[in-house]
Amino acid sequence: MSSPVTVWRHHKNIKNYLNKKGKVLVWTRVFVAPAGYEQDAPYFVAMVQFEDGTKMPLQVVDFEGTELKRNQKIITVVRRLSKVKLDEVIEYGIKAKPV
Repeated sequence: MSSPVTVWRHHKNIKNYLNKKGKVLVWTRVFVAPAGYEQDAPYFVAMVQFEDGTKMPLQVVDFEGTELKRNQKIITVVRRLSKVKLDEVIEYGIKAKPV
């Protein structure tokens, strides 16, 4: 469980990455997820290059297909990172959504 202060500090930086446009460089599909993310499997993770040239690995959401395409256009969105218990802080983060 992340502390509320750590989550708050992370959330302050989300606005810097929201609604950035870019493209998929490479991608993979994760079938065996790490602890805490089992409910999300299988899911896609892509190395994304933004229009300003920066690169970032992001989980791809709202995608129903079986394969992503190289150079596929994406936009960043805010999504909950994982399920939490009733006494934990909900943590949000940036993910990629195909356009």
